[in-house]
Amino acid sequence: MSSTENAKNYRETAAKDATDLHRNFAKWIEEQTGYTPDLKTVQIVCSLRMDFQKSDDNQKHLAQRKAEAAARKKKAAAEKRARLEAQLKKLQAELSEETAAVEPASKPAPKKAAPARTRKAPVKAATSAPAETAAQSEAPAQPKARAPRTRRTTAPKKTAESTK
Repeated sequence: MSSTENAKNYRETAAKDATDLHRNFAKWIEEQTGYTPDLKTVQIVCSLRMDFQKSDDNQKHLAQRKAEAAARKKKAAAEKRARLEAQLKKLQAELSEETAAVEPASKPAPKKAAPARTRKAPVKAATSAPAETAAQSEAPAQPKARAPRTRRTTAPKKTAESTK
């Protein structure tokens, strides 16, 4: 539809008489707000609201509002990140100051040398007993016998009376 056809339809809508719905709506608005609206205005608004919402002008306005909201959200996130990073740097500086105060500035004490071994451990003779132990450890373990599982249901038990 072109804008001239829309304007013609809108003029026809404005020329019509108000319906009971329009009168009831105007009365309801007055009860809710204390403002007495013009009946013709209520009629036109009721008829044209959906066309306005679909209009190009309104869609441009909605897109602009959405873009502005996204920009505000992005700016707030950047500010929060900067604030948290500054707080982190401050805490790290405090921690390094505390660490420097607790630890002495001198060099750490040299490590003691490990005592030298004086005797060597005797070499054990190879016997068949350790080989058997190794063979036993390589054998798979016998699984334990499991207790029989019981069946638990939420359904009530059937009795002789319930089957009759």
